Amino acid sequence: MNKGQKLTRIDIRVKIMSILILTLLCYSTHAQHIVVKSNTSVDRHDDGKGVVEIRHSTGKNSFNIEYKGEIATTDDDKDIKSISPGGYIEISKTTFGSKRSIQIEATSNGLKREYYEGRSEVNYLPEGKKWLAEILPEVIRTTGIGAKDRVKRFYKKGGVDAVMAEINIIESDYVKSIYGGHLLEMDNLSDNELIKIAEGISSQISSDYYLSEVLRKNSRQFLIKDNTSTAYFNAVKHVGSDYYSTIILKEALKEHKPSQVAIVKIMDASKNIGSDYYQMTVLNDLLDDDLDPEALKAVVATSRNIGSDYYQTQLLSKALEKPNLPDESFIIVVDAMANVNSDYYMASVFSKMLDKPQTEAINMKIVSIMNTKLRSDYYASTVLSKMIKNQKLSDKTMESIASALQNLGSSNYAAAVIKNASDQNLSKKSMLSLIQTASRIGSDYYASEALSSLASQVKKSNDKELMEAYRAAAKNIHSDTYYGRAMRAID
Repeated sequence: MNKGQKLTRIDIRVKIMSILILTLLCYSTHAQHIVVKSNTSVDRHDDGKGVVEIRHSTGKNSFNIEYKGEIATTDDDKDIKSISPGGYIEISKTTFGSKRSIQIEATSNGLKREYYEGRSEVNYLPEGKKWLAEILPEVIRTTGIGAKDRVKRFYKKGGVDAVMAEINIIESDYVKSIYGGHLLEMDNLSDNELIKIAEGISSQISSDYYLSEVLRKNSRQFLIKDNTSTAYFNAVKHVGSDYYSTIILKEALKEHKPSQVAIVKIMDASKNIGSDYYQMTVLNDLLDDDLDPEALKAVVATSRNIGSDYYQTQLLSKALEKPNLPDESFIIVVDAMANVNSDYYMASVFSKMLDKPQTEAINMKIVSIMNTKLRSDYYASTVLSKMIKNQKLSDKTMESIASALQNLGSSNYAAAVIKNASDQNLSKKSMLSLIQTASRIGSDYYASEALSSLASQVKKSNDKELMEAYRAAAKNIHSDTYYGRAMRAID
């Protein structure tokens, strides 16, 4: 590696670290940069002690705001009505180099007001009051100052529609989220109002972060009833970020006990998550709850949207451990495995399935998929041996297994499965299928091993057809040594 390559890697690491730092700063609760329009930005800083500083810039002009405490505006939004004790607000605006500012402070004698043009103090009345009336609507819609009081006022006047109309005027997603949050804090909101709010904020707030914050912090009241939970999860679908969508859905599961209808809606919303990992974590958390059979079936079905073999099989393996998993779910699992590329993951899921009794249709399907999809002889023999050991197999299924063994490239693994089968109580038809398969094993040694393992059951049966089939199979062994070994086992 030359010096130039080292420098290039260092540069890349520095850039990555810079991006990470900037990302953390953007989502810090103390410092935020909010882009309102392409030519408008808002920088907000909270010192953690109640003092908030905001800089609003449009390119042509800018204003700075610093405030502390709860601030309420008059009904016409043209004046400051009250400030909580110890609080204050300072507003300064610069337009083409000309600066004006107002300072309003809460004192024991009421609000103290000062007005400045440049560095010179000017009487507040009438110019200061007039200027505040001009600038205040823009200030409150940009910063969220007085939002709680304003939401109550609009709601009292025209209900949810009036508040949503005001949110529509506001440009900043950050401030929209403040208004949406205060609206959801209103007492005794009806189901229709909650549905209208969910639809409104999801269409009004374009920022994934701010929309997710409103939804995440107010999930409780939505998830109580099925109709409001439906509206809630429809709103979640508007969150484009996989990360934030996952946070919302996981928190809804963690903090509340959603109804079965809500659980189905969570799964439906998870389908919009593009990341296999994030979708898996949501469904995985669902499986931690006591789901009814239909919900479990839905989780298994939804897992088919996960493209990653690893994440899909991790999830399905966990689902297979549930005692109340319905039979239909096993069919879905088998069908899902048909699209898995990894032999290991396919075999691991089938192996776990075979820990429990399965229907003939499912066992037949597993054999068929392994015969056509599974490339590894080792994994195929492992699963087939486990099926023979743990399942009550029909002659038809055993015949399918025997046929699958003939397609194995490894004589060793084919013989191993037959030897495992010889430990079971086999029917005559199953014995004939396995003897025929043993006769087609290419290695004389393993053919002899396979046949010899079946010899005791053939002798015990005292069946002429089985004896003739055994001897005919032994004649396909070219080695005198191994032929003799197979024949001595039957004599």
